[in-house]
Amino acid sequence: MFSIVEHETLAPQVHRMSVKAPIIAQKCKPGQFVILIVDERGERVPFTVSGWDPEAGTVDFVYVEVGDTTRQLGAMEVGDSLAHFVGPLGLPAQIDHYGHVLTVVSGYGVSAIVPILKALKERDNRITTILQAPDPQTAFGREPLAAVSDRLILAAGTQGENAATSATLPIRELLAEHPRKSIDRVVLMCSICLMRVVSEMTRPYDIKTMVHLTPLMVDGTGMCGACRLTVSGANRFACVHGPEFDGHKVQGWDVLMARRCTYADDSLLQQGFQCRGCSQW
Repeated sequence: MFSIVEHETLAPQVHRMSVKAPIIAQKCKPGQFVILIVDERGERVPFTVSGWDPEAGTVDFVYVEVGDTTRQLGAMEVGDSLAHFVGPLGLPAQIDHYGHVLTVVSGYGVSAIVPILKALKERDNRITTILQAPDPQTAFGREPLAAVSDRLILAAGTQGENAATSATLPIRELLAEHPRKSIDRVVLMCSICLMRVVSEMTRPYDIKTMVHLTPLMVDGTGMCGACRLTVSGANRFACVHGPEFDGHKVQGWDVLMARRCTYADDSLLQQGFQCRGCSQW
């Protein structure tokens, strides 16, 4: 059993949970994820790690209440235990000295991107972060992002089609200054539809654009095939070959978006990019 040592609300329906998992805490790297099961009858659900403390033996993740399992997590208290907590899974994010790194985040990615940005900052990168949210009231995580960014831009738009403009407008402005004010790398941890849009925006500039894909997955080891995607014409699995991929090489975005939308409906209020009432996360 894995005990809950911290549990806090970051925004409406958005929570951070810290779990006692000493072995995982010793091995975590930026960009990796865990899979948990709440109880013996529960489903397996993945969450990108947002922090870890090897000395305390704890692992943190952020989740949004969107279904039965996450609502069950939301009702748990400090001292309660999870039945299973497996990780770290997936490949770590690519970390090196690139120069100027532009990152776009929304939803759970607001917290999950922090370890990656911290590692990039330690490699002497200059970081510009665009935080996308439906409105300023639902935006969370600004202080942790500001601590690891040289510039933080809040792109808050209304829910619906206008939300797209709030995120893409500052990107267009930054790209308009490239290469005079160069962007050397782009890292995206936001909705699938926004990652697709931004990948196409950076393609003409030949700026390496890394996307963190979290399609539906079941076992997290590549056996179920639920997180299958096509990259450069080859089958890949987000759980073992990712979750970070070159956005310019990802194919079949429509399939990825359709899978994500399968379980979405109008009742799901997402803390992220929304278009035409769609609940992408």
